[in-house]
Amino acid sequence: MEKPIINWFWAGVLLAMINFVVFLTEHRPIGASTAFPYLGNLIFPFINNEYLPEIEKAGRWEVWFLAGGFLGAITTAFATKTFRLTFVPVYWEKRLNFGRKSRMLFAFLGGFLLIFGARMAGGCTSGHMFSGGMQLAVSSLWFGIFAFAGGLFAAHLLYRRRYK
Repeated sequence: MEKPIINWFWAGVLLAMINFVVFLTEHRPIGASTAFPYLGNLIFPFINNEYLPEIEKAGRWEVWFLAGGFLGAITTAFATKTFRLTFVPVYWEKRLNFGRKSRMLFAFLGGFLLIFGARMAGGCTSGHMFSGGMQLAVSSLWFGIFAFAGGLFAAHLLYRRRYK
């Protein structure tokens, strides 16, 4: 088994510190879903969305937050020599018999459902799990319970034959 890049405890402490700094400087919790309607308004300015002034500050910040996460992931992957570019994970192709088209379709549908649900709920998974959980918000704690239960159920469906 590979040794993790950082111990889970220290990763949690660092995440809490980042959340605390964001609260102090930006007066808002960590989140990501507002970046998407913000970018949509930048790409399609002719829509003249009345929602833009309400989300402009948060959306701008979240775009940079997501860009930093992406660059951090790329940097870490190269630093640890684990970077690989693939459209279809080996398990999906060999065991589930899913090819590139179905993988792209599942990724698109999953991403669409995730962002649609986040916008309908007025927040995203990172907002609930990181910020809401750290504030002990009851709705976020319930969300965390059901998110993990759903993830365990989905993993069981996809990987049950692999570990029997």
